[in-house]
Amino acid sequence: MSTYAKAVTRERKFLLAGIGVLVLTVLLVGTAVLADRNNAPHGEWLLVMKAEQAQFVEATDGTYTLTLTDGDPVTFAFTDRPERTAQTWDTAVVLDYWASEFDGDPPNAAVTADGVEVAVTLSEPRVGMSARTDGAVTPNAGAITFTATPLPGQVPPTGTIN
Repeated sequence: MSTYAKAVTRERKFLLAGIGVLVLTVLLVGTAVLADRNNAPHGEWLLVMKAEQAQFVEATDGTYTLTLTDGDPVTFAFTDRPERTAQTWDTAVVLDYWASEFDGDPPNAAVTADGVEVAVTLSEPRVGMSARTDGAVTPNAGAITFTATPLPGQVPPTGTIN
């Protein structure tokens, strides 16, 4: 075998050994990522509720009543990192589980529509209710009403939002 052939054979062996180490490294990293995912917290669900109209009515205690009318019967739900997934859930079921899911720690929400962008904390959902101008809540088919507490620096607009 010539010197050139020996050098090429040696280089191929080193190249194959290098590729073997690279593949092993990738497999180990992949295994470490999977092992970390098994111990990592799961992503939290984020919800999107849609309605034709929304209305904020200010209460005397600094909170607001937020009424969503003609709401979508389906709530869009998705998660963020590390477990990315999306589903649709029955809105009535979401509201049925509200108290147990958010017990003592109500979620924040962004109300965005018709040029309005305001962040609030939502609590006490009531189905089939609507707000009045005096802050009272009365029966209304197809409405969902929440107590909305503005986040610092946020001032919800009063009136109807389309």
